[in-house]
Amino acid sequence: MGSHEQPVKDTYRAPRSKGEYDRLTIQHEMVKIAMGGKLLLSPVDLSQPSLRVLDSGTAQALWLTDLARSVAPTATLIGTDIAPQHFPPADERPPNVHLATHSIFNEWPANMQGSFDIVHQRFVLAACSAESSPDAVAKLFACVKPGGWIELHEGNMVTVREGPRHPAMTRFRDLMVGYWGNIRQQPDPGLHLGEWLRGAGAVDIEESVQVIKVGAEADDPEQGERALNVLMQMLDGMKMMFGG
Repeated sequence: MGSHEQPVKDTYRAPRSKGEYDRLTIQHEMVKIAMGGKLLLSPVDLSQPSLRVLDSGTAQALWLTDLARSVAPTATLIGTDIAPQHFPPADERPPNVHLATHSIFNEWPANMQGSFDIVHQRFVLAACSAESSPDAVAKLFACVKPGGWIELHEGNMVTVREGPRHPAMTRFRDLMVGYWGNIRQQPDPGLHLGEWLRGAGAVDIEESVQVIKVGAEADDPEQGERALNVLMQMLDGMKMMFGG
């Protein structure tokens, strides 16, 4: 699959480092466990031989590579990102996984619009401004074929357990919301997904919330440790960006 002809600027502000990729790997496992082992909530028949899937903001293609184990080898799995230098090489990914450079702020190629059974995007809009997100969602929704599905996953870092019993979480939230505001990113895009999808023309919208418990608050100690690692690595990334 070739790159989009429009120029693509790498606007990802987090550090492109091993620590960031470790965070993305841990985050993938954390979300999968929170979803009961599922990669998708949309009612899509993954066994259909002509299945077409788009994963926007694929990074290292972790989600697509995982999904490839559950679909027919004839399915077409396409991942896009603004930083192709971090795509896994072809010999390290399933043969039906194809990766291409694309920015969510650009129009999608004509041959991709209206062509996918499922369009997936996870934790991308948090890196965008509130003003640019509705248009990005509308452009992405245009890639869904009639009768297909779009599934977006985003966080809400504003609503946390706070107060005198949770001083660390409250402090973390306040720090990160302040950082995000300084670089015009959103701490709570998950709260607005339904609104943006309706604006794009989507119907039959269902919203689901997964609560991620951190550290000792978690029922599963391993899951609590994953969540803690993700948050601390997010904070480390912000410290690097803002000089400590």
